[in-house]
Amino acid sequence: MSRFRYSGRIAPGCKYHDAAMLEAGEIIAPTIIIPPNPAWGKVGQYGATVKGKTPTYDPAGNCDGNFMSYKNQPNNNCYAYGTNITPNSFPQPGRASKGSTPWSVEMTAESVTANAVLDGLVALPQTSIADLIDNSGHVQGPDGHFVALVFSAPEANFKGDPGAQWGGDYHWVRADSVDTVNKTISWSQKDGGDQVTNFDFAGNPISDPATACWEVNLGPVSGVDPSKPDDNNDTIVSYVFHTYIWVPSTGVSIL
Repeated sequence: MSRFRYSGRIAPGCKYHDAAMLEAGEIIAPTIIIPPNPAWGKVGQYGATVKGKTPTYDPAGNCDGNFMSYKNQPNNNCYAYGTNITPNSFPQPGRASKGSTPWSVEMTAESVTANAVLDGLVALPQTSIADLIDNSGHVQGPDGHFVALVFSAPEANFKGDPGAQWGGDYHWVRADSVDTVNKTISWSQKDGGDQVTNFDFAGNPISDPATACWEVNLGPVSGVDPSKPDDNNDTIVSYVFHTYIWVPSTGVSIL
């Protein structure tokens, strides 16, 4: 069975954040938490939660350096970076919320959004940067900041390989600063357990998550039938813009 790398969700068989492995005692985490909705399974936490004071692009300073490799970079994903909170648990939207939906059901952009709203985030109707700045009813600053959600839908029989199941994935992009005069926003992101960057997946500065490049080369898909012409070729997955969201500076809890 092919294994894929995910930006937001926990990859099956993850050695540090797999609920089944924690339940079986195969993983010993410093802290093990039972979420409000136990259907999520046990959660391993590898450090105390730290909340950032500002979303300004400052990888070394955000959340006391917890996004850096010398601390907890592998345990904080795009959702942690987007909310500017490091629970050091590879957090999942809704896992801190009792009414949330685990990913045991099919993941959709709508379910990810709904779970994030349960965590305290606010979905916004705006679909352009200009409207986000002028008409969102929110101002980037002490009261909170903007994020954008991009999404890649689940796909069974992935690329014709019955042994490859793409589980679907989400990715969050964080607004760092807003120029209200020129109607521009500077953005940054953290791809899964990777480093923080203010570039998209193609290496370009992010001026708008809705138009940035969110294509990922997953590498070869290992086919169960070597005669298939597409087996073992590099495989590209695309994330598509879904919505802008507001992250209040208070009242957000993630796990």
